[in-house]
Amino acid sequence: MKKHLNKHGKKYQAFFAIGICSMLLFTGYFYRDPDRTMPIQDNICISPADGKVMYIYEYNGSPILFKDGNKYVLNNISKYYPNGCVVVGIFMSPFDVHYNRAPMNGTVILNHHVDGGFYPAYDEINSKKNERNIIIINNKYGENIGVVQIAGIAARRVVSYVNEGDTVEIGQKIGQIKLGSQTAIILPKDKYNITVKMDEQTYAGETIIAKRIAN
Repeated sequence: MKKHLNKHGKKYQAFFAIGICSMLLFTGYFYRDPDRTMPIQDNICISPADGKVMYIYEYNGSPILFKDGNKYVLNNISKYYPNGCVVVGIFMSPFDVHYNRAPMNGTVILNHHVDGGFYPAYDEINSKKNERNIIIINNKYGENIGVVQIAGIAARRVVSYVNEGDTVEIGQKIGQIKLGSQTAIILPKDKYNITVKMDEQTYAGETIIAKRIAN
């Protein structure tokens, strides 16, 4: 009887050890921070996140992060986009690198955190209730570039690495979202040509999201 119990005990120990190793491997994979090569070009805006482009919308008023009648309107930052804006939403799966990077050089003029629940980042109705963080970067042209970090159903924390008044460089890490989530970038309307397409895979710090239109 004792040998029988020991046999099963060793089996459970083996399963437990495999489970712990799998969790450690996934954690290490999730927190990976690969080097990125920033594009050497003037007047570009690079992706703030790894992931897939979910939507690209243009608004004359306040930024809205989702489509089809969703009332998730960012009224609190509409003053930064008096002439309208363009919003590009990027879905970050649990398998994407989850560090967010500055899309342009500039000064952080807003860093606003909103507490909330945890719904799927692709849920256009309920994700407006999710935890999120809004960062506005003012560039050398006086334009405001927004980065909105939104937690998903598996994400449990939105982390910001910058404070208001900080100067950031293009490609610099400005935050992180734990597990599946979404990042949206907000650009002033009629100032940039969007260079990505729907369903395109983006890489933070490398993929060019938009190019500034010369005055």
